[in-house]
Formats: sequence, structure tokens, C-alpha cells
Amino acid sequence: MITRLSAGSKHHFFGYYGICPWNSSRQFHLAHQTDFHDRTPEMKDRAAVGLINAKDGSFLQFDETRAFNLQQGSMMHWIDAGLGEEFTFNDWEGDRLVTRVVNPQSRTRRTLNGALAAASPCDPVGIGLNFARMSACRPVVGYANEIYTTENLTPIPEDDGLFTIDLKTGRSELLISIADVHKLSPHHQQPHWFNHVVFNPEGTRLLFFCRVIQQGQFFHSVWTVNTDGTDLRCLIEYGQIASHYAWSNAETIMISCDVLGAMQFVSLNIKSREIKPMAIEGFPADGHNAFSPDNLFIICDTYPEGPNRECRLLLHDRTTQQTSHLGSFAHAANIKGNWRCDLHPRWSPDGRTITFDSVHEGTRQIYAVDVSEMVH
Repeated sequence: MITRLSAGSKHHFFGYYGICPWNSSRQFHLAHQTDFHDRTPEMKDRAAVGLINAKDGSFLQFDETRAFNLQQGSMMHWIDAGLGEEFTFNDWEGDRLVTRVVNPQSRTRRTLNGALAAASPCDPVGIGLNFARMSACRPVVGYANEIYTTENLTPIPEDDGLFTIDLKTGRSELLISIADVHKLSPHHQQPHWFNHVVFNPEGTRLLFFCRVIQQGQFFHSVWTVNTDGTDLRCLIEYGQIASHYAWSNAETIMISCDVLGAMQFVSLNIKSREIKPMAIEGFPADGHNAFSPDNLFIICDTYPEGPNRECRLLLHDRTTQQTSHLGSFAHAANIKGNWRCDLHPRWSPDGRTITFDSVHEGTRQIYAVDVSEMVH
């Protein structure tokens, strides 16, 4: 059964996929609240950040931020740095991007250096990205600012890339620079940027994109590195198309790419680099994929299809090899481009609920699907 989790007339959304939005008790779901959702956010715009109470759909605001977009929000996370259950969101402090940390019980706040993009599942460590640079490279995932423009970008910086963030002390330091990647793959001289960094389930390795735009065309490469910055490796070189991915275990990823010919989801071992087609019946060639906490199921969405621009939500049982259609959600024609609304499905910690963002009722809201009877 599909229910609307968020209440009220304002817009509510979480943002990206593959990140757990629920607190440990599953009573509160991370969310942003805005007065608009049909244009690219500007510097003057602010999103309220807070929690949705699953009991009544009410939004509990704790703060607001100017560092957000409609695709990924402000990259909110729940973290455990030994200071109680806290949630994070990215924000501006002057002309510097920071991570705000909030303890919802005590309402205490602290600030970390850098903008958090991923949090380790095992340690109080995160990885930061320069979302301000991304605004000049790909606005859909950047934060509006006047610091970076397409004219003043350093194409291959030595002081920008992936940053390690200590989630307890707030200290941040450069882990891998864009120049480090370019040295191993010097195929393009146009501005590069990193995007979509993800920890493996053991918290030992990272997966990330390095992308380039040349004459209006995207060029993708996929990389992996140890969390201490060693053993940097390219998994998919420029010249291939690579899209969304998720770790299936500590050494294997599920990724949509055209390495085997047609665009499709494949299984790629990061050590052997062996690639196998996954051939999941009913799945799209590309979509936002995420493994259940027990690794037995895969959730995935589709992009808008057909005259009603419907996004489908699909659940695949890895044991039976059966794929279930959970629902289709129409998207208005004007919700596209930098303010599109991908479903971006996310699992609850117990694997019984999937939440997603959608605009099928006319506003941007968060919805929940109870899959407990299907997965247990």
C-alpha cells in the first residue's frame, strides 16, 4: 500500500537515493520543505530542513539552508559520531560550504568543515564534495553561488576533489584531487568534477564519478579508491556511458552502463573487473537502484515514460528472480530538467518500507510503500 508520508500544502522532499532517511526508531524521516519546486533554486532561496513525523505527517523544522537543489536536497544524513543520534545538512557559512549537525533531542548544533556527500556505514567519517563547483559544471546537483562560473573554473584543480570529514571533530582534509585522477586518465582538458561518492558496505572503499562536458556532451568515468586514499583505480574509462550504481557487496557493484553493448545494468567486480549482465526481467536500462539492508531485494525506478510521463517503481526479489511493479506516478510536463523529480527510492533500516519523492498529486511530496509482506 502506498501512502503519502508528508502533510500540508508546501512541498516536501528528501533528495537522493541509496541514503537512509529514517532515524533508528523509524518515527522520523529527514525532509526539506520549500514554497516552490518548478525552477532551479537561486542564491536567495531557502529550504527548511527537519523531520517528518511518521505518525501524523507533520514537519518539524530545525533550521534552513541555502545550500540545496531539488535533485539531491542538501544531502541530509543520519550519523552516529558517539554524540547521540544526529542528522546533517549542507549549508553556507559566508562563502564557505559547511555541514551542520543537529541533535533533534537536545536541539544542540555543531558545524563540520566541508559539504557532506556520503557517510561511512561503520565509522564516524564522511566524504565531502564541492557542490559549489558543481553548480558551474552541472547545476542540477550544485548549489547556487557566485564563486564559480563556467568562465573562471580551474579545469583540473589540485586542491579540489574528495575530502575526508571527521564527523566528530569536524576536521576536513583533501583525500583525492581531480588532478590525481587526471594524471591516470588524461583524456580531456575541459573542467572536471566529481559526483555521487558512495562507501562500500564495509566502509573500506569509495566509488565515485569523474565527469567532463565537452561541446555539450557528457563524458563519464567511474573510479574506486581506499578510504585512506590509496589504490586509486579506474573501473570504467571515458568513451563508455555509465550512470547509476550501488554496492551489492564489498567488492561488487551494480551499475548501468554500455560496456557490454546496449545500456543495461551489469555486475562489476572492482578487483577482477569482471563484468556480467544482470538481465533483470522488467528492469529499465537505467534507473536509481538500491539494495535492501539484507541484500535480498533491489528497488529501482524509471524515468518518465509514455504520454502521461509515468515513473514506475519496481522491486526485484534476488532469490526468486521475480520483479514486482509497485506503482506508476505521473509527472507534469513542466517538471523536468534541473527541477525534475526522480523517485529516488530509499529503504528503511528494517527493509520493510520504501520511501520516494513524487509530484503525481501536483505538489512535490514524500510517499511510503509498505513492502513487509513481500520481503519477509
